[in-house]
Amino acid sequence: MPEKWELFIDALKDDSKKLAKAELKQLIKKTLRDRDVFIKGQGIKLKRYLNQLEAKQITRNQFKSYVQDLKAIVEIRSLKMRVGAKARTQKLAMAIGDLILDKLVDLL
Repeated sequence: MPEKWELFIDALKDDSKKLAKAELKQLIKKTLRDRDVFIKGQGIKLKRYLNQLEAKQITRNQFKSYVQDLKAIVEIRSLKMRVGAKARTQKLAMAIGDLILDKLVDLL
């Protein structure tokens, strides 16, 4: 059964097909399963922010601000990590920028 955040993403109207919904959901699921505690924690935050946005507990601007902060934290942390986790962290930061900040926020 899909979680609330997944249903929220699925329900977004995207006439331009700008947002790759499946890719975004896969990013979050993969992050939630990551063996690195830090990376997994960022997935938990993304899930929480999407659930809060869906429940109208936060605004679009708050969501955007939270995700921008999350991206900055991930980028900073990636500088301190070992090679394997560093690569995954850098990919996460890029995906947050591309899928969420550049595409998802525009649909909200």
